[in-house]
Amino acid sequence: MKRFNVGGLGNFNPSRGLRTDAPRPNTPTSPSPSTPLPSRPTPPRDAFETTSTRSPPSSSPKMPGGKDVTSDFGKNPMGFSANNLLNAYNAKPPPGLPTPTPNAPFVPASQSTVTVNAHQRPGGNANLTFSPAGGQGVQAHYLPYVPEGSGRFAGINGVPQHPAPGTPSTIVTGPLNGCAVHAFHDKNDQSLAFMHHANYSANGTNELADFMKKNPNLQHAATIDPKDYAQWNGKIADRYDPPRKEETGATAFAHYDRNSQQWSLAAQVNDIKNGLGPDGRAELKRPDFNLAHQPTQFLQIPILPPTIE
Repeated sequence: MKRFNVGGLGNFNPSRGLRTDAPRPNTPTSPSPSTPLPSRPTPPRDAFETTSTRSPPSSSPKMPGGKDVTSDFGKNPMGFSANNLLNAYNAKPPPGLPTPTPNAPFVPASQSTVTVNAHQRPGGNANLTFSPAGGQGVQAHYLPYVPEGSGRFAGINGVPQHPAPGTPSTIVTGPLNGCAVHAFHDKNDQSLAFMHHANYSANGTNELADFMKKNPNLQHAATIDPKDYAQWNGKIADRYDPPRKEETGATAFAHYDRNSQQWSLAAQVNDIKNGLGPDGRAELKRPDFNLAHQPTQFLQIPILPPTIE
């Protein structure tokens, strides 16, 4: 019998850089819910898609400006994320990557690799962009997703539990808005698989249980879902009928620490500022934790290799 150990923030070594009391960028006070916000992206509809109502139009995103901080991000994604707000809105993957389907939700991780770059203006977000593999930047596996109405599951499989030197050790995806990211051990080849579960907040628990029954080779290892990052930000979204509470989102990624030989799944909680940034994507800010029910900035879940009892 195999045993899978899953830990939480208490298992994280703070010397590696993650600090929940990291400095936050200065942001202006948000107006009251009754104040018109014509340039503010509409809140999410519990779906994960680039054209989500929580994100701005993405037909012609501009290239990011500012300082190139790609090297800093690549050296220590967890530590970098402790002090910098990651922004993956409008960070579309390059063409040519394999596409998951409802009947084949996993694509090979080796065929879903991208080059990640990060640029940051003074006091602003660290904006991520994804380009074809082999470029100048961080090589990472891209975790795909499917638009609302096109299915629930999309993922990558065949991720080595211990990536060889020079191979990708980071997994990137877009922003989370009502969705979940799951990590699995694949008992067929002792590799890892990661899945994006769209619209998890609707009926995700039952959908995941059904998915696991249909995929007995997978052993659930870790999940980041809306209960870990979706917090009421104190605003009411009156664009809906009836109006509903507006919640925070998150930037999720996974990273393998070669020193500890440990994969980690992380989510950086964020909220949207009013208006758009200079490169046409939504500007993010740290949530006002005076309004949030749970002051979580990060969730880190170590994924340990299975051990034989």
